[in-house]
Amino acid sequence: MADGGVRDVVVIGGGVAGLAAARDLADGGADVVLLEARGRLGGRIHTLYDPAYPLPIELGAEFVDVPGPAFDAIRTMGGAAYRSTGGAWDVADGIATCLDLDDSIARILGRLDPPPERDQPFAQWLAECCADEDEQARSLVQRYVEGFHAAELDRVGVQWLARTMQGSGGGGGPVRHHPLGGFGLAVRGLAARLGGRCDVRLGAIVSAVDWRRGQAEVRCRTRFGAALEPVRARRVLVTLPLGVLQAPEGSGGAVRFSPALDGKREIVSKLAMGIVVKVTFRFREPVWDDALEWRGDEAGTREHKFLMASGDIPGWWTPSPVEAPVLTAWAGGGAARRLLARGGDPAARALDDLAALLRLPVARVQESVADWRRHDWHADPFARGAYSYVPAGALLAQQALAEPVEDTLFFAGEATAEDGWNGTVDGAIHTGERAAKEILRSLASP
Repeated sequence: MADGGVRDVVVIGGGVAGLAAARDLADGGADVVLLEARGRLGGRIHTLYDPAYPLPIELGAEFVDVPGPAFDAIRTMGGAAYRSTGGAWDVADGIATCLDLDDSIARILGRLDPPPERDQPFAQWLAECCADEDEQARSLVQRYVEGFHAAELDRVGVQWLARTMQGSGGGGGPVRHHPLGGFGLAVRGLAARLGGRCDVRLGAIVSAVDWRRGQAEVRCRTRFGAALEPVRARRVLVTLPLGVLQAPEGSGGAVRFSPALDGKREIVSKLAMGIVVKVTFRFREPVWDDALEWRGDEAGTREHKFLMASGDIPGWWTPSPVEAPVLTAWAGGGAARRLLARGGDPAARALDDLAALLRLPVARVQESVADWRRHDWHADPFARGAYSYVPAGALLAQQALAEPVEDTLFFAGEATAEDGWNGTVDGAIHTGERAAKEILRSLASP
């Protein structure tokens, strides 16, 4: 331990950004304390292992980039991944029609290359720029931007979308991978690298950071409100999700900084935290396979992977090419907000939608469901949303959020990841690694 009980670094948040940073800081010889509010590590990776399910249940992140640092962590735990290609279908009233989703996306979003000189919300740009495109293509791209980026179409900026299309960020594309043993293996792999060299404290809810240049005291409490011993450190790494950074002072999960970080608060207010509704259903049998009429797949070789619709739930996916009676419902951004505004149980709404898509009685679909799982990330005080995106006019906000304050407070997490890496596990890991380098350089400076 550093002199006088003062640690070198306290890391706030035990998601993959915090874990990656703690690993690299420990590798660099720093004395590190990691504080995590939940009783588990992983943040917005939350994998359940239920023997009744044929595959792990991913309540949060699900698709993994191969190759990439998250997959590397999975492999250290003996894990693997399986791939899917294509398999997108437009579904309505019992008929599934083959889609070239990537072509529609490339054709319309390709108009963002070169990036527009004027930043504006995507909905406005689409109306002005793409009136010549057919309605189906425009609808598919709208659903893609809402779903993939968890974004509001009248907020997300086209200059940022252009940057994500041109950047090196992961996710999407014609080839996708699922962690075969669950994304929880990535968390375990990162945590295993700490090897007892980091003081990890679960159930420690950070409430306040009192700081001055080169020194900080981090105060925390238990879930029951009891005060825990403060942690004093020379440097603080904040990996809190954007939604928590945006939370009003005094609300659940919010952290008070003293002196206040007025500049950071202004930057944080420019960014947006996306909303997602995700429900994973386990069926007794895959009712969609026989109920739908699959058109445009004469050879019978195309995967039944993504089912695109126009109802409350715009997207569904299966574990294809793995054969299992599991179907995931997904609504992101504006679609999720509209679904939640209607009230009621999102799982029930999803099954109503599915019955209409399959042209089956609702009771028939409900009878086929053996179980379902969902986590409300929007209501979770330690997440307050799914993942971030950049509204029009805020193109530089991610970089500004990542900037250290007085060589004492440092920032990481997916909301600080640029070039399309936000919203990805790999992006979060990259930011933790970047922040660890900044902190080690700072600690080594006279």
